[in-house]
Amino acid sequence: KALGMNVIAFDPFITDAKVFEADGVKKVDSIEELYAQADYLSLHIPATEQTKKSIGHKLLTSMPKGATLVNTARKEVIDEAGVIQAMTEREDLKYITDIAPEAAAEMSEKFGKRFFATPKKMGAETAEANINAGLAAANQIVDFFKTGNTRFQVNK
Repeated sequence: KALGMNVIAFDPFITDAKVFEADGVKKVDSIEELYAQADYLSLHIPATEQTKKSIGHKLLTSMPKGATLVNTARKEVIDEAGVIQAMTEREDLKYITDIAPEAAAEMSEKFGKRFFATPKKMGAETAEANINAGLAAANQIVDFFKTGNTRFQVNK
């Protein structure tokens, strides 16, 4: 929205369109509808049994001409072979990811400027994310000393 885009979204777990509309976002009814309408599609999904390798040829080739897929979610949600096939068939598609695929070298060579991957996961590498993580850790330590709360204890 900050870039002047009309924002659409799909979430199978949030069925009330008012939740989306409160933020000025239009809810679409299916993942297929989302891909068919999105010029720029940003992924924010976990890697689950339902989502692993779910993003591939069929969804990408349904996107509008000149579309870009941005993956800041998880590597496992991408069907790399399907993405390669779609980008080979559609010279207008672009793929940007902050999780280098196994086939990153092949994709970089084959697709040139239509493909970009960061060398390491960048999803939480912002000043704000690091400040928030530090504050959360400090609050958890204070909570432990005040109440004995061990909810976030790593080594048991």
